[in-house]
Amino acid sequence: MELETLPRLEAGEYPGGLWYYEPHTYQPYRYVLGRVGRKPLVCIGINPSTAQPGALDPTLKSVERLAAANGFDSWIMFNVYPQRATDPNEMDRTPDPALCAENLRWLAAVLAETEPTMWAAWGTLIEKREYLPGLMRQMVALTREKNIPWVTFGKRSKKGHPHHPLYLRKDSTPEPFDVEEYLNTCF
Repeated sequence: MELETLPRLEAGEYPGGLWYYEPHTYQPYRYVLGRVGRKPLVCIGINPSTAQPGALDPTLKSVERLAAANGFDSWIMFNVYPQRATDPNEMDRTPDPALCAENLRWLAAVLAETEPTMWAAWGTLIEKREYLPGLMRQMVALTREKNIPWVTFGKRSKKGHPHHPLYLRKDSTPEPFDVEEYLNTCF
């Protein structure tokens, strides 16, 4: 992906300070939500909820807490599919190509402008739609180009899926995660 085609990751003033938030207003989709920093823990979930700057849901409160407890200077929430849905069963049955392309552009922007550690955190929700593993592979390809490390927290599911942030202990620590092996083994 050419850098000149990437959007610019810009912090905005919202309740509680500076945030990354794309788009800047509430929409039925969200690409980026997180705190400003140089070395963020970038959490990859399946789809965004209604959370926004200053109004985090329980999942994002867990992400924020674990990032701080494990020495990261910030955190950013990203999702495999950017459509907001409080219930993953309400996600589109087929992916919207424009949303998917824009999601990848924003991920590439985050990777270009920070020194992230990627957190695999989608749980078993990746099984909700057949298209999700393919979209995940596209995201992983962007991180492979930059040799960005992947981690996970907590035990993996019986099928090998990484743990969802909502159900993690407060003292959880990151462990290396071979996302390529995971995708090849589980899908």
